[in-house]
Amino acid sequence: MRKILLLFVFLNTLICFAQSNKIQFEYNKQIVSGKLKTSLNNLRDYIVVKSDNNEEQNFNIAQIKDIVINEESFVAVKVLNDDSLTKNIASLNHLSEPNYKENWLLLKVLVKGDYNLYQYSSNNFSQFYYQDKNTSEIKPLIHKQYIVGSFLKNNNRFRSQLRQELPLYYFVLKDYEKLEYKYDDLLRYFNKLNGYEEDQGIKKMNLKVSVFAGYLTNDLKGKHYHSDISIFGFALPDYQLEQKSDLVFGFGGEIMLDKKELNAIFLEAAFSKYSTSYYLDSYSSELSKIDFRFKTNILLFNLGYKRYFNLSLNSQVYVSGSMSANFFNTSKNYTNYHWFRSWTDHLGEYHEAGSYEILRGRKKFSDLGGRIALGYRFKRHYFIEANYRSAFNSENTGFKYNVTSFIAGYTF
Repeated sequence: MRKILLLFVFLNTLICFAQSNKIQFEYNKQIVSGKLKTSLNNLRDYIVVKSDNNEEQNFNIAQIKDIVINEESFVAVKVLNDDSLTKNIASLNHLSEPNYKENWLLLKVLVKGDYNLYQYSSNNFSQFYYQDKNTSEIKPLIHKQYIVGSFLKNNNRFRSQLRQELPLYYFVLKDYEKLEYKYDDLLRYFNKLNGYEEDQGIKKMNLKVSVFAGYLTNDLKGKHYHSDISIFGFALPDYQLEQKSDLVFGFGGEIMLDKKELNAIFLEAAFSKYSTSYYLDSYSSELSKIDFRFKTNILLFNLGYKRYFNLSLNSQVYVSGSMSANFFNTSKNYTNYHWFRSWTDHLGEYHEAGSYEILRGRKKFSDLGGRIALGYRFKRHYFIEANYRSAFNSENTGFKYNVTSFIAGYTF
């Protein structure tokens, strides 16, 4: 239980570290930089910034400009905003029009040019804004979901706004009716307005694929009278099988979560095998000639979070934490033994009984655990890693499978 707790504390620390947002802006004719403590989903009225000397300070959004957060441009502007807009059906009301009020917001610049597009994100909704070419006023693109009786309706006035105020000369009415109030649709539309590449700025999945190989050390421990593995069905004193090292190889993919490629979600699949045998000529007066045979293929899956730290332009260290599921497919999992018993009945007559028996374990079984890893990436493509996997305790699993492994690999 302690190892599991430490794993989750480790993951939580990594995620909290990864979520810090760097900010820089001009305030009172001076450049201010630090870490933004205010959530990116609540950039309204004022923000809290932690400076490099660990002091926190509040700044009114109305008094700052030239804002950059995580290397992305924002503008401070007083605009119409409805903080009740949502996509959560349970929270929708029956009003078709947004309840706009003026607020100072930080809007993210999505497209900049002759036609500008902005975004403001709240907890469960993104509102989009455009700049009026005649007045330079930044206005909301109007969209709202609402309920009429038991039906879900949409106020899609933004389509009329685009058609009347920011028209594309080759768009017809049906083209506007296909537009959705979504990041990708609006970004493509404004890119076309400005004569940019249509997909410029569209967020595409940044997927990296790797292959790896190495050695792992298997550590299998059993529980009393659990026969997932046949030998553990006996009340023998030694419930740890022989620790053996074997080859492991596999592949993985990771999705980068940020432009700097420092945070990633990863999935790995690997293959290894394990075999052992155990012979005991005599264990007790009743059990003898215990002959255990075990051979299995092992599929290992890991899903988790990885954090990179730059050392130089071409080298990084990383740490990761993951949930681990292993699947065993055995070709041998049985124990032959001789059973013997003798007794004297109530008449004083002596009796003996004995036979050769076989106890079979399960053909297929699995377990869950947690894994932590430390690695080093160099020359952008090559990496080495050491990791440790600890099994979770479960009443439904008759064994614990812990693994220590060392691998090397290549990322395409």
